[in-house]
Amino acid sequence: LLVVSVILGIGLGPVSIRFSDVYRVMFHRLSGIFTGQTAPLESIRESTQNIVWFLRAPRVLLGALIGAALTLSGVGMQAFTKNPLAEPYVLGISSGASLGAVLAMLLGVSVPVLGKLSVSMGAFAGALVSILLVYLLAKSRGSVTPIRLILVGVAVSAMFQAFTNYIVYTAPDDAAVREATFWMLGGLGSAEWEDLPLLLCLVPPAFLLMLALSKSLNAMMMGDSSAITLGVNLNVVRNLLIVITALLTASSVAVSGCIGFVGLVIPHLVRSVVGPDHRKLIPISMLTGAIFLIWVDVGARMIKPPAELPIGILTAFLGAPLFLWMIRVRRY
Repeated sequence: LLVVSVILGIGLGPVSIRFSDVYRVMFHRLSGIFTGQTAPLESIRESTQNIVWFLRAPRVLLGALIGAALTLSGVGMQAFTKNPLAEPYVLGISSGASLGAVLAMLLGVSVPVLGKLSVSMGAFAGALVSILLVYLLAKSRGSVTPIRLILVGVAVSAMFQAFTNYIVYTAPDDAAVREATFWMLGGLGSAEWEDLPLLLCLVPPAFLLMLALSKSLNAMMMGDSSAITLGVNLNVVRNLLIVITALLTASSVAVSGCIGFVGLVIPHLVRSVVGPDHRKLIPISMLTGAIFLIWVDVGARMIKPPAELPIGILTAFLGAPLFLWMIRVRRY
């Protein structure tokens, strides 16, 4: 389903492209990278090839990686806190990233050498600062408890959001304010191949590490005392979960803005089907999150062409009713 979604996602949009052409362009370009032969495809227009390779392909692949990253983060935070409302942004990551990105966009706090990457680097730096602050404030007697982490995360998030709103409210440049607002709502419209390596380096190792911790996560869901009795080192597992969640969420927010509800709804949806066993929940949630965000991005492109909606709006439109349906109808 993920492979089919990638191919369909590249073909669908304001400019419709045949799926056979998508396959041929992608195969030709990828084989050219590995073999060094980049002869043009004569039977497909150059404009179509450029749309497929330079616009749609990095966007769809980035959407899959971000969906997987946010969903893995959601699974990790819900296991850490044993709280069904926990999501990747519970650590104040989105607010810290928003503050860093807004500083780069509106106040010119950027590095000229980085150019376009200044906003992403500002967002990543802001996210890491918020994580570090939350962790230090939540730490007590050498350990971090779930309830302290949630409370500190909410407070730090509100503080950073207040700073961000103040900067946006007092900014004199209307165009920059619109750009900052669009970024805070999340989107993949500016995706490029250069945005992929960071998440490609983080998502597979994070998935394997969380899969290795799946038995410990199962034990933690039964309570701290049961987990300790079964030999789980809670401090080590919790610190690893914080690091994994922080890096995945910060890197996702840095390249796409704040996309909500993915890390909250998808783990619950998958859990209602396959059960709470993390050995099944982690891989299926990751794949489901990737597929979900690919199709949300397709919808963002096609609802109001040639303009596009921010993805964060669509994920909220879809995620909130789905969450309510699970609670009311499925009695989840």
